[in-house]
Amino acid sequence: MERLSDAGLGLDHDALRLERTSERWIEVGTSLRDQVAADLDGLAADVEQVGSSSVLGLLAKPIIDLAVGIVSEHDIAPISKSLTSDGWIYHGDAGPSGGHVFMLETRPGHRVAHLHVVEFGGTQWVDYLRLREVLRASAAARARYEAVKLRLVDDVDGDRVAYTDGKTDVVRQLLGD
Repeated sequence: MERLSDAGLGLDHDALRLERTSERWIEVGTSLRDQVAADLDGLAADVEQVGSSSVLGLLAKPIIDLAVGIVSEHDIAPISKSLTSDGWIYHGDAGPSGGHVFMLETRPGHRVAHLHVVEFGGTQWVDYLRLREVLRASAAARARYEAVKLRLVDDVDGDRVAYTDGKTDVVRQLLGD
């Protein structure tokens, strides 16, 4: 957990701020991804670092986002057991807006990573990877996404659910949906 704090990662549950994704964040995300993949040892089809914190230089919440792709819904019980034994906290099934959600905290309410267990190859999985690649490849897409994020930070008064919901339209546009 020390490496997470050293990288400047973490955000209290009721706070909202954006910072530029650093190389250190990406390194920590890669390490977390590798650790989760090792912990799941074949239970997942793939584990990927996704979200804004996987795009160097992009404004992001200082929280690492991971996606775990599973072949079937039946795999969630052993995955949940493995993740919770490694400190991840299960926050339920968010369905089409995020799959099974787990959070990693360095202290109660101070989140440093979010993990979404979704169907491998399904819409959520594909969208997570497509958005990451669009943002990595296009300065115009990054600028457009950041403009919406900055407006939302000013408009939602720390409400992270409203912030996430407010990005839906621009994400759909960036994905060409």
